[in-house]
Amino acid sequence: MNKNLFPGVLNTIDKAPAGIKNTAGMLPGFSLLIILLLCFIMLPGPAPASHPEDIESEIESRREEVSEHKRTLDRLSTREREVYSRLAETEDRLDEISRDLQNQEEKLADLQAREARIFQEYQDLSRERDKTRSRARDIMADLWPIYIESRSQGLADMQDWAEMDRQVQWLRAIHQEMNITLARLHEQTRQITGRLADLQSAKEDFEDQLGDVNALKDRLLEKKLKFVRELQEIRAEKLAREEMVEEIMDVIESLNYRLKVVTEREFEELKGHLPWPASGEVKMSFSPSDSPPHNGKSISLEENAPVRAISWGKVVHNDTLRGFGRVVIIFHGDDYYSLYAYLSESTVAIGQDVEQGETIGKAGYYPEINTHGIYFELRLQQKPINPDDWLSKS
Repeated sequence: MNKNLFPGVLNTIDKAPAGIKNTAGMLPGFSLLIILLLCFIMLPGPAPASHPEDIESEIESRREEVSEHKRTLDRLSTREREVYSRLAETEDRLDEISRDLQNQEEKLADLQAREARIFQEYQDLSRERDKTRSRARDIMADLWPIYIESRSQGLADMQDWAEMDRQVQWLRAIHQEMNITLARLHEQTRQITGRLADLQSAKEDFEDQLGDVNALKDRLLEKKLKFVRELQEIRAEKLAREEMVEEIMDVIESLNYRLKVVTEREFEELKGHLPWPASGEVKMSFSPSDSPPHNGKSISLEENAPVRAISWGKVVHNDTLRGFGRVVIIFHGDDYYSLYAYLSESTVAIGQDVEQGETIGKAGYYPEINTHGIYFELRLQQKPINPDDWLSKS
């Protein structure tokens, strides 16, 4: 092994117990990665993180925020019930008015029909009156010459008093009949005109009432629209508040997790919740049964994309390794290690304590996937373990 190439590794091996050095010598076929991991088993765990009180303070602040949102939600629910109640009352009133409008329109239609019938009667009587007047003009036309002749001849010229009496009686009868007919027509016309006037007045009253009811309906519809809009605004605000509460609860859960990590520092407690070392496309997954086996995850990334520690720990290796480029290995305690290979550069040093999410390097070129990215492994002692069981699903 080239001591210039792996000074950190060899220094650690030199300082390791004899049993470990002998084991490494007896297993020349082991990969350099396994030897590295075996060398760091005896290293002390990372120092506990500080400031858990800051996390507790933030959790308390978030809980107060949730309480305030819930109080607001209670107020919004009360307003929602009140507005919905007023909306229901308005809709009931609109139903009543709609029924009333239907009745009014039916009455108005009946009035219009009656008006049409009476107007027809008026027209019929008017035609009858015109006929009577025409007849009266004809009678007058017949009587006038007789009258003129009687005036010019005088009574002395009358030869037959009986004939004269008949004529006078006949004229008187015709005159009386004409007067009676005209009087009847006049009375009928007066009555029909009165009925038409009454109907017109009733029609105008109904139309006024109909206009008032329609105006009231328009006002109620406007009020209903206002209530509907208010309900929509309340429900939109409630939905936004509920989403905010859910988001804050997620934050609280994350903070509780962080607090647990900071206070307990038990790596096994983080199983299924570890963040990913970088956000990219998985090109190759954990598959130890393949030939050759693939003991980690190959992730494609943008060139020089940041690579972050999946959890707190101590850097136990930071150097180039043949076939893996620059490699950083972090010891997490309880024999757990994480490995990050194909880094273009690292930003940590051996022995440095790191926290979860801290940037430890940048993604370099990964030949096997023919692009930039990283190779990531999790190990328990010298045994690779499936990262899918440990990394967060989101």
